[in-house]
Amino acid sequence: MSEGVRRRLLGAVLVLVVAIAMVSLLNAVLPLLSKDLTQAYAAYRGFVVAAIALVVGIAIIQLIASATVIWLKRGREAYLVRNVVLVLGYIVLGFVVAAILGLSGETILASATFSGLVIGLALQPILSNFFSGLLILLSGYVKPGQDVRIAGAIPISFLAFPAYKFFSRDYVVPSVRGRVIEIGLLYTKIVDIDGNVVKISNNILLNSSVVLEKVYESRRVQIRYEFPVACSPGLVLGKLREAFNNTLNDYELYIEEQSDKQYYIVLLITTAPPNIKVREFRSKLLKEFIEVHRKLTINGLCQQTQQPAR
Repeated sequence: MSEGVRRRLLGAVLVLVVAIAMVSLLNAVLPLLSKDLTQAYAAYRGFVVAAIALVVGIAIIQLIASATVIWLKRGREAYLVRNVVLVLGYIVLGFVVAAILGLSGETILASATFSGLVIGLALQPILSNFFSGLLILLSGYVKPGQDVRIAGAIPISFLAFPAYKFFSRDYVVPSVRGRVIEIGLLYTKIVDIDGNVVKISNNILLNSSVVLEKVYESRRVQIRYEFPVACSPGLVLGKLREAFNNTLNDYELYIEEQSDKQYYIVLLITTAPPNIKVREFRSKLLKEFIEVHRKLTINGLCQQTQQPAR
């Protein structure tokens, strides 16, 4: 047993011992002091015992939830199990406290209906996140450890004017992209690709579009690269095919269009292999484009012609 679990266990036992000692002390001392105090205590004894049971129950539930995370060695599913333990524990504790107070089923139902209307109107955003969190936990909408891209209801502004040269034909989805690390009862934590921790309300997450980033799925990749017109198109395509034949099994290579009077664009269409990140795959292909361009320039095969003066 680890030191953290041992400390929490000792703390829970200490709270339980103190609670039992307080109840025993009240039962033993009050009859000796005054009959009025004894009668008053007898009238409110259920509330005292319920309050003590509530405190002890919360301490025990927190102990079990924390021990669950430690026992699972903080794995991907550890915090998911912890939150489920908390929810079930608090529900059971609520029924225990109601039983101690002597509430019948009809009374619990009537009070729950009235209080639910009042509290529901006052805490609508909080309850919406809470029940959305329960649905996410129980349905497995997203799970800790998954790489996801979330778009939809998240307030992200589009770029009104993109960069002057945007050569990629791959579509761009305004989104939060990262790895799920914890699903809480009110919000979900995600570490984005820049290492920042992003907290997203469960209600927003449940109403958003979620794309699972699975590295074992193939993905179509398109890369555009600009060559000067001084480079012979036939020579460029030949050198590129020599470079890509060693790394790609299936690809298409085209001269797509002329970007302006001095440049034309070469388009490469291929499929990223399984079990590799698309960004790394694109980086390798773009490196081949740059290497071919550099070699042609160094060998004097891409010399820019001088325009005659006017």
